Amino acid sequence: MCHSETIIVNKVFKFGKNSFFCKTTFLLYLSPKYKNKTEMKGNDNFITEMTDEINRKGVVVIDNVRRMPVYGKPYASPHYTIGINHQGSVSTEYEGQIENFGAHNLAIVYPRHALLTHSSSDDYLATLVVVSERLFEKLAILNINNSRFHYEQHPHFTLTPSQYTDVMTLVDSLRIVSRLSSSLPEDCILPQLHILLLVIDSFRIENDGINASTSGHISSKLYNAIIKHYKEHRDVEFYADLFCLSPKYFSTSIKRETGHSANYWIQQHVIHISKTLLRTEHKMSLQEISENIGFPDLATFSRYFKRATGISPSEYRKGNM
Repeated sequence: MCHSETIIVNKVFKFGKNSFFCKTTFLLYLSPKYKNKTEMKGNDNFITEMTDEINRKGVVVIDNVRRMPVYGKPYASPHYTIGINHQGSVSTEYEGQIENFGAHNLAIVYPRHALLTHSSSDDYLATLVVVSERLFEKLAILNINNSRFHYEQHPHFTLTPSQYTDVMTLVDSLRIVSRLSSSLPEDCILPQLHILLLVIDSFRIENDGINASTSGHISSKLYNAIIKHYKEHRDVEFYADLFCLSPKYFSTSIKRETGHSANYWIQQHVIHISKTLLRTEHKMSLQEISENIGFPDLATFSRYFKRATGISPSEYRKGNM
């Protein structure tokens, strides 16, 4: 027999020198055995097995995750995923870099980033918040890509004990919204998810000692534009013109906000997509991959890839089979 409990959360979140007060009321339906929790399924790739549920609900909170979806081979999920590690550790290769996730680490992985998990400890325990492609596109309109440049390079950070508690409180509310999603419009789900992401990013900025005023909006708009136009346009001038800015001012602003040039981020995205396809789409030929990414021919794609990585696409694929 479940009973309900109303919880009011009052919290001041800081963004650099600025802060905002958030008062949220949650109506929680509590059960001693937590029967309403969604847990990972089966022994195979549980994310793939839950794809229909994720697409239907928009967001799913998966509790008691004790292993990664895939071990020993690259896996690129189509979903935007937030992972909160409660205990234990995981060793994963992310974009060619070894990343070790420990207790109270929070990770944000954007869609179609290839992860190669090597191992996890016996006591590994995590919660995943998995967002459908449809809902992720709506989130992008709310400028969640403000921090995408950071997470593309550094997908995780460590929460303080109080931050961990705050994040899990918001995840608890999102779990209930997810469970009721069949009777709620997405317009009700989106704000809850957006608040969680804003709080997470405020904690990251706070922990990194970054002045929030430096994280402007030009870079977030650039990433959305790259995703939309990278197959046809890989020149800085096109993107500067898109925002009615001079190439010099545009490049300076992007460098100030992200630490790298606009050309660097355009190239990073193209190479990220290329590597993901080379590692995960083994049935696609190199010619098909070059066409998929928008290059006029394989030779042009090979030159672009080798100039950015130092090796040819065929060499990269052979080393990651």
